[in-house]
Amino acid sequence: MKRLLLSTLALILLACRAATNTPPPPSTTTIPMPVAEVTPQDSQTNDPTPAPLVQTSPPASTPQDSQTNDPTPAPPDQPAATGFTPQVTQVGDPAVNYASVEFTADNRYMVWFEMTDTRGNGIVWHCGVDPTTGDLIPPDGKGFRAFESTIFGRANPGLDADGPYYVGMDRAGTMILVRPTGPTAGTIRPLPTPPDLTRRAIYPTILPDQPGGFVFWIKNEAVPGGGTNPANDWFELHYISLDDPTQVNVIERQERPRRGFAPMDSAFARWMKNKPALTYGFADANGVVQVRMLDLTQPNPAPQAVTNDPGNKVDPYSWFYNEREILLAGINAEARTHVYIRNAGEAEFRLAETIIPPASALARPALAQSNEPIVFDERTYTVYQVNEAGASFWNVTFGKAGEIWLATLFETPQQHWLLTDSLTAKAEPEPVVGTSRVWVFYNVIEGDNPLTAVWHLYRAETPIR
Repeated sequence: MKRLLLSTLALILLACRAATNTPPPPSTTTIPMPVAEVTPQDSQTNDPTPAPLVQTSPPASTPQDSQTNDPTPAPPDQPAATGFTPQVTQVGDPAVNYASVEFTADNRYMVWFEMTDTRGNGIVWHCGVDPTTGDLIPPDGKGFRAFESTIFGRANPGLDADGPYYVGMDRAGTMILVRPTGPTAGTIRPLPTPPDLTRRAIYPTILPDQPGGFVFWIKNEAVPGGGTNPANDWFELHYISLDDPTQVNVIERQERPRRGFAPMDSAFARWMKNKPALTYGFADANGVVQVRMLDLTQPNPAPQAVTNDPGNKVDPYSWFYNEREILLAGINAEARTHVYIRNAGEAEFRLAETIIPPASALARPALAQSNEPIVFDERTYTVYQVNEAGASFWNVTFGKAGEIWLATLFETPQQHWLLTDSLTAKAEPEPVVGTSRVWVFYNVIEGDNPLTAVWHLYRAETPIR
């Protein structure tokens, strides 16, 4: 989903990203756990220190500047769980650009964007996922060619009582809804929403128990582009109901800051999983990025602030589970995630636990983001990425060595597992729950040209089974 980190932040703007010269590892690699613990540091800027090398077995996808130190105490570091040896496998075609990979909430389909030129044009595809092996159907992921799009109009998946679907925008600015009917088939429905090429970040709801749903996007003031494009002085959050897609509703306008992203981009807007409520960032009176929520289950919905604690919220993922709301947010561009909960009747989220990778092999791990929750056998987890600290969001997220981590939620003691190596640039971890185990797909970024770099697709094994 997206998270992803993009995607995953879920926003992947290939035309702006920084990439690494380090080639991806071979097809299948087994990675030993790091043996030295590194205490997470506050995010630094212009940090030239390279990531330290770690041993591997033989070859076989800036938010706001960090604020003053958050006084919320971090819990004692928990040791990484033992008895698990990471193993990753490259999947798909090594020559294909697997950008913006997402999986439907029922874990049956992969929806992705293949960039085909250096202008950000490409194709939206979906394919199946074998629930026993985690293999793609077909193996290169090119099952159903849905429509031609751009990196800004690429599709994201939703779910309703009729099953999975995805929504994106074609190159003419028309919104397109696709329902997969199999790994190589689907039905295509152009939406009557007025065409608009200044849209980006198009996301539908995940509401498995009701028909229809909602779709939001971010609208740029004047021209297509990312959240730092100087041709746009402001950005707006819009949404539609799929019951009346001609009616566009404006939620909020935010000015483009002099540096970095507007809060709705850094604390990236998302629909709450399993509830028609939209969370997104705003700057409070002290300039701290907090979270607002628009809850469409209310009779007269209006955005309300739902966090009010220290620390900029980064890429928050909201989730309705077991009759309570959960919010997973990176904090201050550090390698730290806050897990918040809110029960019915409560005005604000409250901090439940803090997640910090306990044994990173990165010199300065930073920017925890792309959290996505997992439920398996009545236990809950989150998967997320951290990367080596660097000069900007783009540099850290897409150009620095990274790690993909798995952690338990709401368990004592908290457990952590490193799922990958610590050498290559990584982004956009996406969990898939199979019939008897869980995998995490992610991107390894190869290339030194931001418009020609290839986003390779990998699948990591997890201890969840």
